[in-house]
Amino acid sequence: MSKTTFEVKNGIAVILLNDPDHLNPLDKATDIELLEHLTYCEQSPKVKVVVLGGRGSSFSAGGDMRFFKKQLDEKNYAGLDELAKHVNRVMLQIRKMKKLVIAAVQGYAVGGGANLALASDFIIAERSCKFSEPFTKIGLAPDAGAMYLLTRAVGASKALQICVECPVIKAEEADRLGLLTQLVPEGQVLASAVAFAEKLASGPLLAYEMAKEQTNRISYADFEEYLFRTEAETVGRTFRSADYREAVTAFLEKREVRYSGR
Repeated sequence: MSKTTFEVKNGIAVILLNDPDHLNPLDKATDIELLEHLTYCEQSPKVKVVVLGGRGSSFSAGGDMRFFKKQLDEKNYAGLDELAKHVNRVMLQIRKMKKLVIAAVQGYAVGGGANLALASDFIIAERSCKFSEPFTKIGLAPDAGAMYLLTRAVGASKALQICVECPVIKAEEADRLGLLTQLVPEGQVLASAVAFAEKLASGPLLAYEMAKEQTNRISYADFEEYLFRTEAETVGRTFRSADYREAVTAFLEKREVRYSGR
């Protein structure tokens, strides 16, 4: 089964994560497909605006803990590093591409899933959706661009608080923080995102794209260096930590985590 679906209609590309039974995790296969679709969208004259969403009850629950546990059991840290690189290539592509990307978020947007939305140019969300950045809760440094994207959205202090305390942020709070473009009733998020995309597609697209380019140069100029240097070093170190191994194991065993600070 394909991990994503892809359709272009009337200049709007709709990319949907397609593993709803597991809340659309960002595994390697999904990341590869996303990157292929996004690259096509950037290059194709048929695509004017991109909508990114997820099938089922949630947008994306982020990383697959079963995969993490398997890599840890096999001491395959290179596999964890590789997954982080694949995720970060997707985040970078969304930001650096000229065409506008709209995230349509329902249910949960967790970890890498939250950051997939944050990397997009606009977020349209259902009123019942919830965001969370629970990386440190599993002994991991924030990855998939979390700290970078949040810092630019809400400021350094609030971003650090979100990534340290790991709160579940309801839609109304996310909107108050300035993370969202529009809140819509439950069940209407994809249609609303497509309608917004169609409105943009009928406008001065070149001017929009140049405005995005200006935004990128002002706020995201060093995003690539951050992802592939700062995150590679810090996340890689925590991948190999005792706390990360313990937290992943505890999560799957449904018990309290016993942190050691190592």
